[in-house]
Amino acid sequence: MNDICVSTAITIILISHLAAIAIGYKMQKTTLIISYLNTVIVIGIFVFWAITSPNLKQHNFELRELLVICLEACILIFAFYAIIGFHNKTYVKVINFIGFGNHLLATTGMLYYMLAFKFDRLF
Repeated sequence: MNDICVSTAITIILISHLAAIAIGYKMQKTTLIISYLNTVIVIGIFVFWAITSPNLKQHNFELRELLVICLEACILIFAFYAIIGFHNKTYVKVINFIGFGNHLLATTGMLYYMLAFKFDRLF
């Protein structure tokens, strides 16, 4: 996979974030739409982590990795909590918006990094 495919995928993810904000604002259901987007992003992160982790002979968890996994699990739990009907609770909204902001900042940082440095191959 070359850097053009990855930067295109990251751009599509950024566009979906902006579309979620715009559609949610128009429909007055921002928290619910953000919850669906957070669920898809977190499941994608977990699938990517599960695919790349078994390639190691012995996997030692680092503190950073554990913190990211726990944060993503927390975001997934609150996204499911919002989807099943509690999207009007204040703490559910706050956690979903924090997760959405973290994903948006991380994706923007990845796109900036990909555009600043050219790669021959991703892995």
